[in-house]
Amino acid sequence: MGDRPDYLLPPRVEFRDDLYEGYANNVLYEASVWDLKFAFGQLDQSQGKSKVVIHSTITLPWPQIKLMVYWLRGQIEAHERVNGKINIPPGIVPPPLPPLTDEMKKLDPNSEAVFEIFTKLRNEFLATLDK
Repeated sequence: MGDRPDYLLPPRVEFRDDLYEGYANNVLYEASVWDLKFAFGQLDQSQGKSKVVIHSTITLPWPQIKLMVYWLRGQIEAHERVNGKINIPPGIVPPPLPPLTDEMKKLDPNSEAVFEIFTKLRNEFLATLDK
């Protein structure tokens, strides 16, 4: 790559010998102004009642989240082009958000805009599903 300084080149990727690999079929999100925490868990029905057991968390800064959304969307679209639509069972389709109360609107001047964002995203998501 010629004259480019080393710090401008993509970093080499290495995996640690003690790399943790897990499986999650549930993710919870905890947002702050600095970053977003992902809490990964797995459904456990072994005791007769359904529960999600969280086994790990990863916190990422917002710029990394935005880049991740780009790459995830590309991965999903490429996967569906090659393998067909990803099936989302009706029981796990995100429900519409409950209507905002007057108190919620007073507490947060952005609540209506955020409500509209998630309503728009849900509608776009629903449009990607096979009916």
